[in-house]
Amino acid sequence: MTDQVLYFFSKTRKQRSKLFIRMGLFCWVYVIGLLLYEEFGDKPVPDDLHLAMVIAFPVASAILFLVAWWHLRNPATYRAMITPERFTIEYPNSESWSFDVNVADIKRFEYRQTHSHAGEGILNHGILMKDGSFHHISMNYGNHIKEMYEAIKSVSPEVTFSSRVNKRFQGLGFDRDYEK
Repeated sequence: MTDQVLYFFSKTRKQRSKLFIRMGLFCWVYVIGLLLYEEFGDKPVPDDLHLAMVIAFPVASAILFLVAWWHLRNPATYRAMITPERFTIEYPNSESWSFDVNVADIKRFEYRQTHSHAGEGILNHGILMKDGSFHHISMNYGNHIKEMYEAIKSVSPEVTFSSRVNKRFQGLGFDRDYEK
């Protein structure tokens, strides 16, 4: 096994918390902007907009600060690494989103989505293995799936990545699985 690393991405929850703190602070920038506009602007702001902004943005800010606090209180690290032989993702506290696979066993990268009588499901990113199994790649930590694909493609040129979404239809007389 070679130690050559083709792709490496790592982010801690502490690093990730900075995003939530910035978003929480910007909620207050919007509230201050509204108040300044009301004070110095030419047109009055509709009462329903004013009420929505002075309630929604502070509540959103409080939630974002709580998420940041949770990230700081529960340290963990997300890691993704690709070598010429292995593709490994370590997602904190999640066995279903963590995997370690042989690069030679990857068939393709793809986007997946389920459609049912209730509408469209969440778009998933991941890799389809030659044995038909699918490994989800979470984008929660700011990693880049196209960079992962380029690293894999450099050692395994037969791996593809279609921009077309692989869809499964289910319900109301439809039952079509994902394309393999």
